[in-house]
Amino acid sequence: MLLTPIMLLLTLSASRPAPLTGFQTYNTFAIAPQFNLSRTRKKYVLGFGHRRSISRLTMASSDRDSRCRLPTSLRTIQTLDPCVILMKQIISQHSSKWESDPDGIYSLAQGVVYWRPPPTMYRALAAAANSNLESTYDGTSLEFGMDGAVGTDDGRLIHTYCPDEGYPPLLEALKLKLEKENGIMNPHVMVTSGANQAFVNCVLTLLDEEDEMGNISKCVVFKPYYFNHVMAVQMSRGGLNSDLSLDADGLDPSLVEGLLVGPTNKGVPDLNWLRSQLEQHRYSGGGNAIRMVALVNPGNPTGVSLPYEFLREIKDLTKEFGVWLIMDNTYEHFDISRKNSLPGGDSTKNAPDYPCFDEEHVINIFSFSKGYSMAGFRVGYISLSSKNNNGNESKGRGTVAYEQMLKVQDTIAICTSRISQMAALGALQAGRSWVHEQVETLNVGRKLILDAMSSMEEIIGGDGAMYVMGKLPAVEDDKDFASKLIEQYGVAVIPGSFCGYPGWLRVCYSNLPPEQCRVAAVRLKNGLTDLCRKA
Repeated sequence: MLLTPIMLLLTLSASRPAPLTGFQTYNTFAIAPQFNLSRTRKKYVLGFGHRRSISRLTMASSDRDSRCRLPTSLRTIQTLDPCVILMKQIISQHSSKWESDPDGIYSLAQGVVYWRPPPTMYRALAAAANSNLESTYDGTSLEFGMDGAVGTDDGRLIHTYCPDEGYPPLLEALKLKLEKENGIMNPHVMVTSGANQAFVNCVLTLLDEEDEMGNISKCVVFKPYYFNHVMAVQMSRGGLNSDLSLDADGLDPSLVEGLLVGPTNKGVPDLNWLRSQLEQHRYSGGGNAIRMVALVNPGNPTGVSLPYEFLREIKDLTKEFGVWLIMDNTYEHFDISRKNSLPGGDSTKNAPDYPCFDEEHVINIFSFSKGYSMAGFRVGYISLSSKNNNGNESKGRGTVAYEQMLKVQDTIAICTSRISQMAALGALQAGRSWVHEQVETLNVGRKLILDAMSSMEEIIGGDGAMYVMGKLPAVEDDKDFASKLIEQYGVAVIPGSFCGYPGWLRVCYSNLPPEQCRVAAVRLKNGLTDLCRKA
């Protein structure tokens, strides 16, 4: 994988020697205030499986040799480990034990769908590639068709950059989609390399290491949280408290100055807690140390769909305190219970299928990875409001944020791959109804997984996104438990510790077709029953 300049910068800045990787136990040190390593050892586990110690490491501010040995970023070192990579490594570690089984190890871990992209995507992709192969383009500028189709002329350019904000025909199609399906009028739209890059764009654009009062501006997330959101703040804008400690898999997010981790009740964020924090962090002269609140709906990892009335309440609350609300709508097509619908049963043709808030302080994130099954193409997009609610300003805050975000976009990716954007435009032509037909096929697997997890102490989710979370007996370590499920029962899930919820498991029911999901559900049920009984 090629590293962009921004990736290298994040990795190499704020230096400290890098730890070894893998599933071992390490001896490390609590971090004292000037980033010196104290002599107090602390043992932590990066993953699962084999356990061994390594020789003691020492580093002090006066030790020039250790400080000059090609250090890497302290923040990146202390960022949560990517759990999907860790789970894949464990699957690989035990795959030989399941070679004789025709089904091998089934993964209910990563949030992907089992179906392929729509045929319209493949046709757009083929047309663009063939046009590029057969063209004798002379380098002069070309006009883009506005009918939403990938034209032959456009195909001749697939090997070139496109505008930072996105491929113009796709941008036009997305604006129409946002208006019709989400109720967002005339927004600024930016295409990104997946929804994760969209969130990183928000973090780098909105958060400061030192705000007007000299404080690190903060991002609010709610646990169980989406691990990549926490990781983005940790490694880029997190800030480090002086009383740092390392949890099992990196820096405890609650100890990062740039993060505030809020509670939930059965996956529903506590808005009383949020109001209390917004009041506590409000500056007397205006402004707030909390700069943004991040919310995924339908929820990852919770699998909970939040109702429209609740979303409106958090929208109004953040507006009251002048704080950005980042709505990650990656799972907009997976609102199974249709909770996010306009009140009053409005079923007119003009009612948006999945309403989003068209407000100056709300930034909406979307993705082609889930519903359209284009995860490998890496296409997401951001919608920022073009409204201006303050007559004293020449531009609305969404417009200002968009203009500043273009700097981030140009630094990280310049632009999302042109051919991926052409493929996304083709997929969009299949329409929302095509996606809903695919999502309907998940009902079988969802019911099977809910039944398999019915013996667990508590279950949340199952009415949104593609996840269910279940609570283990108090004596069980969720990471060890997940490792045993892979080794002994041939089924993989995500430990809740990676989502700030130790003692829980996250199970995805969308990554296998119904018949294979049936086999995986039996394995999961057997594993949960046997291992919980032993506990």
